[in-house]
Amino acid sequence: MTNERSYIFIFMSASVMALSLGETALAKGVKSAMECRGVSIGQVWAIARNGWVIAGVVLLAVHLLLYLMALRRADLSFALPMTAASYPLSALLARFYLREEVGTSRWFGTLLIAVGVAIVAFGEER
Repeated sequence: MTNERSYIFIFMSASVMALSLGETALAKGVKSAMECRGVSIGQVWAIARNGWVIAGVVLLAVHLLLYLMALRRADLSFALPMTAASYPLSALLARFYLREEVGTSRWFGTLLIAVGVAIVAFGEER
């Protein structure tokens, strides 16, 4: 792996980690802030002030900055598919941290995505 590709891989790995953690934090925050059905100003305010939601927004902003850094040196056709690496990580976080049920078809789809990301990440160099 060349130095340039290593640089991009490091930034994209950190970006994917921030993306997955941010999405997980948002899910945890929204679910904990939503005590009743429907939408009201009070619920929107409760979600906006929730610590998990705030952490999720910050992590998603970090993801965006890291992604932009990677795009400075990477082709979009390489960088964008790399963001899909967040799907397997998010599925693992959903199952083992959020205690969500993740069925067989979701695991299989996630595996297919991971294979696609590996093909892009370790395929031909430009």
